[in-house]
Amino acid sequence: MNTVDTRRWGKLLDILAQLSDIERQLVTQAEQPGSFIPDELLDYWYHTYRSGRGLDRVGLSDEVQAILMDFDMTVMDLIEILPEDTDDKAHYIRNDEVWRAIRELADMTLTRIALLGIPQEPTFSAN
Repeated sequence: MNTVDTRRWGKLLDILAQLSDIERQLVTQAEQPGSFIPDELLDYWYHTYRSGRGLDRVGLSDEVQAILMDFDMTVMDLIEILPEDTDDKAHYIRNDEVWRAIRELADMTLTRIALLGIPQEPTFSAN
């Protein structure tokens, strides 16, 4: 795995973390009132994930790639029903049901990826 691939994998994890973190979104939205943070995060995901192209070079397992693809496909379906903009951006971030579903999906995706790294039968020592 080269440095560019490693950075891309790190960016994907960071985007998922940002998508799942409502408090961070609210702070960023307040700091950048001219932007719409949900749109920016989804654009960032789209341009970084790139429909999964090249992720095999990153060294991700088939399981992780499938989890990311599942997230991407579900988000792409949900994007169709998101508004383009809103007058009260903070209210939208806090209360929109579709945006909440995307946040929860991002959190679940991170959890699923993390669970893949947990051994099925951990070894214990008697110390």
